[in-house]
Amino acid sequence: MKMVWSTVLAAALIAATLTPVNVGAQIPGVGSLPSSMIPDKTALLEQAKKLLAELTAMKQDPKLPAANKSKVDTLLPQATAVNTELAKPQVEPSRLTQLAGQLGDLQKQVGVLKGMGR
Repeated sequence: MKMVWSTVLAAALIAATLTPVNVGAQIPGVGSLPSSMIPDKTALLEQAKKLLAELTAMKQDPKLPAANKSKVDTLLPQATAVNTELAKPQVEPSRLTQLAGQLGDLQKQVGVLKGMGR
């Protein structure tokens, strides 16, 4: 049952992160995003920090299977890169959209790992 709730929580986080994204803005030649459609940098950074903390804790967990530790080792640099980008004082709106997508993918993968480890 915990795996189901973890999956539901991960899906909700991803949906919340990606909701403000305007798909039309990703099409070349289409105008820039209206400010109401740009993902919130502060909220994304907080989610990214939490994700990085989760991954770090998972890496240190002696109960985590070796295969999952290997996956954590792969995800940690990606999560660190997203954190680094979001921590910059200025981030272009189009880059925020990309980072929101990357963060959502990472959250999904961590959710799967957490579900497998229990």
